[in-house]
Amino acid sequence: MQDDKQKKAFDRKGSTMKHIRFEDELLEQINAVAGQGNFSSWVKDSCRDRLRKEGIKLKA
Repeated sequence: MQDDKQKKAFDRKGSTMKHIRFEDELLEQINAVAGQGNFSSWVKDSCRDRLRKEGIKLKA
């Protein structure tokens, strides 16, 4: 779970930056599909799809 630390002054309200490691081959495939500058939104959409598949209702 996310630590309950205070956000830094430069952090956006309502979102948290997470560092995640990807295998090189997986990252290459994601970049090829997502296109230039769309990595973050593609990964977030994929996570939402997975939550739906797990039967979890998305918030907001």
